[in-house]
Amino acid sequence: MNKPVVYLLLSMVVLCSVYTALGDEIFDGISGNSSQVESQGVSESSQNNKADSGTISSEGRHAFANQRSGSMGNAPMFRSNRLFVPANVPAYNKEKQMAYNPRVVVKDEVLDRSELSDFLKQNTHVVRGISHFQEYVTPYEDAILSYLEEEGLDDKYEIYEKAVSWVWVSDMTLTGRQESWLTPSEFLYDSPEYTSNPLEGSIVSDCEDQANALASLLIASGEYDESSVRVAIGEVSFGDVVGGHAWVEVYEEGRWFPLDATVGPYYDDNKSELVDSDSSETGYYYFRDEGYSVLEIWYYYNNEYFIDIGNRIGNAPDNWMSISSGYY
Repeated sequence: MNKPVVYLLLSMVVLCSVYTALGDEIFDGISGNSSQVESQGVSESSQNNKADSGTISSEGRHAFANQRSGSMGNAPMFRSNRLFVPANVPAYNKEKQMAYNPRVVVKDEVLDRSELSDFLKQNTHVVRGISHFQEYVTPYEDAILSYLEEEGLDDKYEIYEKAVSWVWVSDMTLTGRQESWLTPSEFLYDSPEYTSNPLEGSIVSDCEDQANALASLLIASGEYDESSVRVAIGEVSFGDVVGGHAWVEVYEEGRWFPLDATVGPYYDDNKSELVDSDSSETGYYYFRDEGYSVLEIWYYYNNEYFIDIGNRIGNAPDNWMSISSGYY
């Protein structure tokens, strides 16, 4: 073998070693309850374009939407041979879970992590980010901005209060399928008119549609940006039910905490009736202070960022490398 070929092979080995080291460095920073990884660059768009806290005018919302729409995936893409877990999900504490038992609607017959991913690949026809999941968080869609204005939602508290008034209805009842995802605009504006809607005129669907719409509204309002709101999908345990679920997490004062729109009313398929739920005690910071029973996290995402924990791929700013402080 001549010298130039040897030098070329050696160079390739060195480059591969460098890339592997860089990739592993991201995951080396994730251990114990570590909240961040070491300096792998938060998206410039998340820092430079972050909306000020508080409310903004309708004109400001539309201007902000025009500025941010189409800006996706600015954080570095990563893949590692090491298992990626953003810190550690605490071991399941059954005694604490039984003592703390809010009514959260959980699917007990749900697609598993890989089946869900395959379902979205087959049923999502346009993908502008790195994942099909991201197409269901749409903060800059006209329908989302219009909903904020029509409902007079001026801050995060009003948005969440409105979200917990949405009614959980199973996919099987609403669409006749085990799994069916609606875009936020379909959920907010079309679901009330579905002939299969058992509560005609009400905004209805299940956990992922409610979570995607809530995340979209929070980002569109200007209360948060993409670095500080994400949808989580995984397995949870509430009451006697263990199953798949989707919820929202927001990032404030250096930590994440959950928001769950499904603490509101739900439709009981077995009894064919609406079940009201007293959500007055589960306010905006309830799950931050009281805890949230998570067994496993599968995905984190919004319109700009995505993490597939099982396959160890994604793009996200540093603060996404920690989990909610409210999990147990």
